[in-house]
Amino acid sequence: MDHQKIKELISSYHDGELGNKEKQMLEEHLEQCAECRREFEEMGKFEEVMGKMQLKKPQKEMWEVYWNTVYNRLERGIGWILLSIGGMILLFFGGYKAVEGIIQDSSTPVLLKVGILTAIGGVVVLLVSLLREQLFVHKRERYKEVEK
Repeated sequence: MDHQKIKELISSYHDGELGNKEKQMLEEHLEQCAECRREFEEMGKFEEVMGKMQLKKPQKEMWEVYWNTVYNRLERGIGWILLSIGGMILLFFGGYKAVEGIIQDSSTPVLLKVGILTAIGGVVVLLVSLLREQLFVHKRERYKEVEK
């Protein structure tokens, strides 16, 4: 039998992925072939050692350094900027289409048009004001370096 195929079966055997037919074929071959039997035993020892290994948990200080790195801050900053720009584009486009539809609709009374446009304008002003206030507060936050 092809030794490369047997080596694949040995790996699958130790991973618990073989069916009964393949397992029996492998066992029969291992009884006859010393080279493959040696490979099987080495793989078994390797799997045993790997099963006992545990990943070392990073220290708390290491995580603090990671979260405070410039790269991480830059990465998140760019993500929020792109998200904000995309949201603003969608809001402005949607608002433009809504205003365009309201103005072009001749069946809508003028007073209703003025009321809707005023309400939309108010929402825009409030949104801009809220964003400006949050940016102002965030830049002047005295306790942002304090751990939670």
